[in-house]
Amino acid sequence: MLFFNKRSFVVGFIILSFFLLFTSCPGNNDDDDSANNPATIHFVNYTTFKVDIYKNLNPENFDPTKLVCSINDGNTYIARMNASLDQVIGDVFYIRYKVLLANSFDTGTTSIYVDAQRDLSNISLVVESGKTYTKQIPQPTVGQLKFINGYVKVQNMSSAQVQIQRANTILLKLDNNSAYLSAGSDIGFYEITLNYLDDVLNMSQLKAFSSSYLDFPSFNIERGKLYSFIIYNSVITGPNITNLDSLR
Repeated sequence: MLFFNKRSFVVGFIILSFFLLFTSCPGNNDDDDSANNPATIHFVNYTTFKVDIYKNLNPENFDPTKLVCSINDGNTYIARMNASLDQVIGDVFYIRYKVLLANSFDTGTTSIYVDAQRDLSNISLVVESGKTYTKQIPQPTVGQLKFINGYVKVQNMSSAQVQIQRANTILLKLDNNSAYLSAGSDIGFYEITLNYLDDVLNMSQLKAFSSSYLDFPSFNIERGKLYSFIIYNSVITGPNITNLDSLR
């Protein structure tokens, strides 16, 4: 009888231990489940531009994987997001406005839109689980848009197909990623990346190549401006400069 009582005690202790272990497991805690509920953010685009919204983007090192959404003008996007990892600093959402560089008539293919940002337009937000937020994207006013890069337009009026090169790098057309400009009157638009801290870049290594090289005139390129050139058989003329800010 003593042996039976000892054995019953041991079995009961083991069963009780397992019960306490599983009932204290974090996966069964209703409070933890509710803490993981996503938040809802309504991004309302009140502008006349399509906009892209990026989360925690490093402006000095563009990362397209940080894209949250693209919103057409006048539309709203509803995003579901987890709580901010840092509940003090929160997250920052970066707004990039899509400005028309060239329409399909200009390119012969598709319209080209380029990125600009508005001063002090970033949205800082501590996202909390289960909460709902509404964030408005306002229309920029005159002079507020700052373009990310500079742009070059080249029309090939020569009798040969050409490539546009910057130093040893072949530039690709923005509309279709082609490396070639056909002879006759083909037009290409190209993006020139500027360093995050610089507003001006000297362009002294731009060339057109067919069977030989033809140098572009040296020029300084600025953010938000389009520099237009025409290639002839033995000379390149330009640049003609256009300010891209449609609000000016």
